[in-house]
Amino acid sequence: MSTRRKNILITGGNFTNQGAYLMLCAAAEQIRSRWDAQPVIAMQTGSERAKRWVGLDSLLEFPKLRISVWGGNPDRLRGLRHRMPFVVGAEIDAVFDVSGFVFSDEWAHLDLRRRADDLIRWSGRGVPVVLLPQAFGPFQHVTEPVSDLLDACELVYARDPDSANFLKGIARSATAFEKIAVATDFTTVLRSEEPRGSAHLRGMVPIVANWNIAKRAAGHGGSEDAYVRNLEEVVRVVRSHGHEVYGLCHEGGGDAELLRALAGRCGGLQVVEGLDGRQSKWLLGQAPFVVSGRFHALVSALSQGVPGLVHGWSHKYRWLSEEYGVSNLVLDPYEDPGTVEATVGARLREIEAVRKSVIELATVKKAETEQMWSDIEKRIEL
Repeated sequence: MSTRRKNILITGGNFTNQGAYLMLCAAAEQIRSRWDAQPVIAMQTGSERAKRWVGLDSLLEFPKLRISVWGGNPDRLRGLRHRMPFVVGAEIDAVFDVSGFVFSDEWAHLDLRRRADDLIRWSGRGVPVVLLPQAFGPFQHVTEPVSDLLDACELVYARDPDSANFLKGIARSATAFEKIAVATDFTTVLRSEEPRGSAHLRGMVPIVANWNIAKRAAGHGGSEDAYVRNLEEVVRVVRSHGHEVYGLCHEGGGDAELLRALAGRCGGLQVVEGLDGRQSKWLLGQAPFVVSGRFHALVSALSQGVPGLVHGWSHKYRWLSEEYGVSNLVLDPYEDPGTVEATVGARLREIEAVRKSVIELATVKKAETEQMWSDIEKRIEL
């Protein structure tokens, strides 16, 4: 029996989008605690300093050159392991994908054929692949690569019933159909981390913008300017109800630019940038409520019992709101600014009424996440 260290590769995570970062950290924690294994990420993803901070090793591969280093019999590498600052393919024992929301017509431009083939290749070498909870679909233009992926995976978790139904609609066999389950977002149990110099933000309301909402405005009956004007009016109304407000950047340049534009329209609006997902989660947990167009910012708030006004552009937001009993708090991000005061004002009067149920549901969702990981642990025995 081999005594070498076990390694689990995490795909789909990154250090730029803080939702992807939260999922990366959450998966890494469970890999260490449940399998006593080393979490690994692609060499080209993030800096070595960032990887060390999360405790990740690098997989030796060069995807742009289509080079993946397999390495032969991994037991032969034991004598060299302490000298190798990377992991080769033969040392990977399982693959957990945390793409979040990629396999869908919404992202057909991202070459989903290649993404699916990368995961299918692992399965073809006998390495079990698990798609951790994420949103899927709809599928009209990218059906074939996702159907192929369903055939290859060991387990597939959809974050909501719509996503599960989209997947089941393209499953080619009963075996593929039965792999599909519904599970809540798995970052619920991830610990937050208090950022330095943030004490003055306690009790303030964070506005979390999303450049995707602006980018996709035309296809959803709105415009980029309408979204910014909507946010401006939301800030005014929230302030008029006695709350201090700040902008919280949950991704990168696109979100930051939106928030800076908003700050230019709203005097005295501080924009907080440069935090990682754990730190942002801590801030969101200190708020009376949040206003967010970012899915994982909402998860971070709701899973800590903090209600949120939801600016959503896909089915995943609607289902997340239903999970936590805040469906009435979903807003149209392109709503006419002239009606925002009445709409948001009415929702603010409902927030206190749902706070207790959100806290209770947060406990339930964390328990569901622990159960999901236990089920995966039973299925993926290293």
